[in-house]
Amino acid sequence: MNDNLVKQSLRLGISVLITCAIAQHFDRINFVWYPVLAVIFVVDDQDENTLRAARGRILGTVTGGLVVFLVHTLLSGWIGILISLLITVPLLRRLGWSSGLSTAVVITVMFLGIHDYTLLDWNYVLNRSIDTLVGICVALVISHLLWPKDRLKRMEELHELLMATLNQRMFQHMQALQGLTPMPAPLNPVSLTRNILEIQRLMNIEQQLGPRRRDQLTRLRWNQRISLWRSLQSHWILIERLLDSLSGKYQPLRLPELAQQLDPNHVIGWNRLQLHDQNQLHPIGLAQQILLEEECTRFLRLVSSQRRLNRILIQGTHR
Repeated sequence: MNDNLVKQSLRLGISVLITCAIAQHFDRINFVWYPVLAVIFVVDDQDENTLRAARGRILGTVTGGLVVFLVHTLLSGWIGILISLLITVPLLRRLGWSSGLSTAVVITVMFLGIHDYTLLDWNYVLNRSIDTLVGICVALVISHLLWPKDRLKRMEELHELLMATLNQRMFQHMQALQGLTPMPAPLNPVSLTRNILEIQRLMNIEQQLGPRRRDQLTRLRWNQRISLWRSLQSHWILIERLLDSLSGKYQPLRLPELAQQLDPNHVIGWNRLQLHDQNQLHPIGLAQQILLEEECTRFLRLVSSQRRLNRILIQGTHR
């Protein structure tokens, strides 16, 4: 079973249980539908969606309830629903509360479309707002306490995974180009691309959560890191395919200069890679040699920049 699905189910079940217990304790079981409904709508696997849903739920409840209550003193039925929506929808959009539109529409239809609701007074709006707020608070507290999301930690984990994969592939190619082992299996670019896109997605979420989160991203150099990974990705995949093609065409493929540069313990400089023809049995063509030199030079410089940035960040954390 999916681990996230289990966590989400437990988070939702515990939130509903606590909400019902609060309603029972304060003798508001007649209104328990509203906080439970708020919990169901608000609880989400992503905490940023939980906060957004909570904000929309309470704003939609308050705004829709107030507008509908004022309108129903003059109009009722479908005409009242139409007039209320003509006021509520532009008002929410004008205030930047578009996330509360669905809640406001539901309240409008319920209040003016069902006869018993039209007989209610200000206490209905107040009670519904209070009960909805209780459900939202329970959902937010449980979401914060049970398996809270740590996007920065996840980004670091993905970054370390990419670095480990990069160093492993470089080591495997180094050994193969020295004739110690056969060429490694072709790289699967899907996992590489997925991890880079996941880092970018998490960054986008963090940037939307306020200036403090954006300052953290800047301090941890995530803009530079993801930019380097995007550049590395294309050169990495191209070199992997180029080496696979050459190893299939020229056997055995021996390139000691490139093998030395691919050594994870080797300090990569800024000089352009120069390959000498060491493959005496099957010499590499000039065009292919130039292409390999150019791409490997760019690739190795990007790797050097990424490693240097990692060292700077490590030194900064130890100060």
